Amino acid sequence: MKVLVFTTVFPNAAQPLHGLFVAERVRHTAALADIRVISPVAWFRRRRVPRRDQGPPPVEYPTFFYVPGLFKSIDGLLLFISALPSVLRLRRRFDFDLIDGHFGFPDGVAAILLGQWCRRPVCITLRGSELDMARFRLRRAAMAWSLRRAACVIAVSPQLADLALTLGVAADRVKVIGNGVDSSRFRPSDRGAARRRLGVPEDATLVVSVGHLARVKRFDLVLRALPAIAASDPTLRFAIIGGVAASSGSYPRELEEHVSRLNLSDRVVITGRVAPAEVALWLSAADLFVLSSDREGSSNALREALACGCPVVTSDVGDARGVVSTDTGVIVDANASPAEWTATIRAALERRWDRAVIRASAERFTWSAVAARVAGQWSHSVGAAIAADPRMTALGP
Repeated sequence: MKVLVFTTVFPNAAQPLHGLFVAERVRHTAALADIRVISPVAWFRRRRVPRRDQGPPPVEYPTFFYVPGLFKSIDGLLLFISALPSVLRLRRRFDFDLIDGHFGFPDGVAAILLGQWCRRPVCITLRGSELDMARFRLRRAAMAWSLRRAACVIAVSPQLADLALTLGVAADRVKVIGNGVDSSRFRPSDRGAARRRLGVPEDATLVVSVGHLARVKRFDLVLRALPAIAASDPTLRFAIIGGVAASSGSYPRELEEHVSRLNLSDRVVITGRVAPAEVALWLSAADLFVLSSDREGSSNALREALACGCPVVTSDVGDARGVVSTDTGVIVDANASPAEWTATIRAALERRWDRAVIRASAERFTWSAVAARVAGQWSHSVGAAIAADPRMTALGP
């Protein structure tokens, strides 16, 4: 099968860690299908990103023209217009069978328009931001229009599947397939050696969180829990592994202010963006991983922590209930108070965990298994689309 992956969230020369979760799925499905990627780049980032990357897989980065902060409801149409010339050029040498779009808006809207123009079925993967987009009336309407026309909708969590059903997608076209984890990269390593490489005292109690410095991650919840826990554990340390993102706004500065106001400067480190290999080191060095987000799709960091044998405390978001068991961590109500978070983190730090059991639990979430399910869904969707409309096999305009 020949598949065109369409997404604005994909690594590039200027942002090598951008959209790694999309890239990982692409990398593993490339073993099962012939794949090309088109990843439009915002016009104001154009100079920093080359037009093409030979891959594998080959990636083209056309320019996405839109007005930042204005007319957001038509971003899907603008993305379609921006990407269409590149898609048509690609099609002359790569007659794809299906378009694999990532994110419901604006990418999903543009993917459906491209599919209609090229007479090819489209599969759209919902990844989490759709929950926010659905709060805006016009964006919700555009997203509903596109999802109802998709040959299949892959939701990375049950909550996103419910959203698709609410927007009118037929139940037999919605499948829940979460993210995976690279269990060869994220695996337990010697705790002492990891701490020495990171400069963490071997006798410290280390709590780690991973993610972009965005308000949705709610790192401040953990910061507010630290003073009470540190009162009985003077060795307590907290590391936030992540850097500034487009959605950060003033949140990084607010985090620094929290650290200063709570007198935590000697206990907290914010690393900035680091490579996956260093993330794995932090998770192997940690006593506990905390995911305090108020929204997630299918958290890669959660799976990566488990793959490193690290116990977790996570808010009840995304697909956490399908990932975390009583042997591997604790799930906290997303609306829990700071006091409840404090009590839960303290109890998790006091508990003796079996890190081998935690590691074993993550081995069912490999990217290879995810890729096999996705490729199977692609194949089914193409067959069903052609059976329903034989014109899907014909060239478009």
